[in-house]
Formats: sequence, C-alpha cells, structure tokens
Amino acid sequence: GSIQEEVVQDAESVRQQQQAHGQQHSCTLDECFQLYTKEEQLAPDDAWRCPHCKVPQQGTVKLSLWTLPDILIIHLKRFRQVAEQRHKLTTLVRFPLRGLDMAPHVAQRGQPGGQLLGRWAPWQPPLRLAPGCPRDHLYDLYAVCNHHGSMQGGHYTAFCCNALDGRWYSYDDSRVEWVREAEVSTRSAYILFYQRRRA
Repeated sequence: GSIQEEVVQDAESVRQQQQAHGQQHSCTLDECFQLYTKEEQLAPDDAWRCPHCKVPQQGTVKLSLWTLPDILIIHLKRFRQVAEQRHKLTTLVRFPLRGLDMAPHVAQRGQPGGQLLGRWAPWQPPLRLAPGCPRDHLYDLYAVCNHHGSMQGGHYTAFCCNALDGRWYSYDDSRVEWVREAEVSTRSAYILFYQRRRA
C-alpha cells in the first residue's frame, strides 16, 4: 500500500504521556540539599583498605554541612556535559523567599557540654551554645542571579529585594522594574543569595 495507509494515529493517552515526559520537572531547594547530603555507596573499585584486617572494604561517603555562614550563597547546577554535548538545565527549583530552614541539613553533632560553634583555630577557642539553646538556621533571600540563554551565549539579570521598602526589583542592564514576589522564582535562577535572619 501507500505510505498514507501505514500511518497510525496515536491515541489521546499516548499524546498525554508524551507531553508529560516532555515537560521539565521541578523540585524544591530542600530536595536539592537532601540529594547533596545523601549517603552514597562507593563503587567496588573505590574500596578502601582496612588498617586492621588489610582487606579492601566497600564503604559509603556522606557530605554534611558543619557550620553555616551569615551570608549563604547557593549556586544551582544549570549546565551539564554529556560526552561532547553541553546542555543547559532548566529545571524549576522552587526556593523560599523567607524562612529557608537549614537546620535539617546541618550535621548533628551532639556534644555533652553543648554544641561547638565558630572557628577552631588553636589560638581561638570554639564558642559553645548551652544545651537546649536554639541556633538560628533561618535565612531570607535578598537576591537572585538569573542566566538566560544557552552554553554558547547568554545574558544575566538579577532580582533584588530593596532593604528600604522590602519590594523586589528586576535588574536587566540599565532597566530596573518592580516585580511581584511570585515572579522571583523562575527556571532561569542560577545563584541564590540568602542572609541569616538574625545576622
């Protein structure tokens, strides 16, 4: 028969599935931190030699946040290289403008005399918090750097919260415009700037 006779129309459910898979997924900033600090099983070829039994052991590795700064700068991964191909990632990362709680992402290190804080240089004794004293892990967003474009070329813009009037503004070269808070979290967000609430 002709080519026209061989064409089969897709059912509506097939088109819906194709659209669902074609859409960029989204995640929360909290989910990003959970993945970043997730325990991982090392590959067998990355085994470490036990100092006691001298037998290679397959271990695990876990990255933890030990302390938090007053200014927290979060750089979102927006570019990926696979073989020779480079791709821009446009996943929507939903991040809070106020009240980012970093407490779940800080390493739990129970000390009998309280938790250690501050620098641990030999000439500077560590600060101690009394047991039961709440630490301030809440952060508020004050700026976002956005990247528009691709790996070959792009353009940077920013959203910043004015400390005097508390409103958000868009900065695009010489153009500055007021924006609603709902417009600050976009697929172009690249670097997030948070300040500790009590800093």
